[in-house]
Amino acid sequence: MPLWFSKALMVESAFSVKIPEGLRADDVDALSGLLASLLGGAPLTKDYLPMIAPAMLLGARGLEAATALMQPPEGMGVVHESQVFRREEAIPLGAPLFVEGLPETKGAVRKLGFALGSDDRALGEMETRLRFVTPDIMSSLKGAHFKPSMDDPEMQWIDTTAFSRERVAHYLDLSHDPNPIHREDDAARDVGLPQAVVPGMLIAGLCEAAAHRLGFRSSEMRTRFMAPLAVEASIRIGVKVTDGTNAKARAFAVSDQDQILAISDFKPA
Repeated sequence: MPLWFSKALMVESAFSVKIPEGLRADDVDALSGLLASLLGGAPLTKDYLPMIAPAMLLGARGLEAATALMQPPEGMGVVHESQVFRREEAIPLGAPLFVEGLPETKGAVRKLGFALGSDDRALGEMETRLRFVTPDIMSSLKGAHFKPSMDDPEMQWIDTTAFSRERVAHYLDLSHDPNPIHREDDAARDVGLPQAVVPGMLIAGLCEAAAHRLGFRSSEMRTRFMAPLAVEASIRIGVKVTDGTNAKARAFAVSDQDQILAISDFKPA
């Protein structure tokens, strides 16, 4: 299998894993249902494949070493700085998939790129950028405020329901995320957070689902994470779609204290 990355990285240990069962339709349906429930319950389109769905493959056998790279050293926390998903074509459900990766570490920053393919076809990529920090640095991360002047008249807003512990646990089970800061308040406090926090990937997925609900179909999503969100909180998502030859969309995830949690930029399918 070839590596499908378009640019060279400082390779630490490349890997290639075949996942015989690929993305399971039941798991994709469960993820779509979870996103829909957080957006108020109205179902998404029947053919909807969440942009974040490939992240569920990280729990597959053979990728343990790769996912271990996402865990922070003892006594430190991990900040999810950014996330990128690219989709070349529709991912077949229940069919064998290949995941290839190239990890790169520079100081406290770790970047993991994953290429997804079927046989010799490139289906897409995802890139995760993490930063490992001490508890004092973690506690100082506050993010920026969404100012009234940023609220474009063309932006459409969707209020979410609460990220309850049950919903967060459901996502963690689907994505095989073992980080205890999303489940346990004590674990979150140990790394400088006030309580358990919502996974950034779930917030990114909700931004894309909101854009999809408003009619925008994405081939790429780039998300920058600005601040953590406590479990049990709700948010609002503002989506602005630009039509025409340069169609694109941007989504802001904003807390009820007007704190910007994440900004996602989308390219059309």
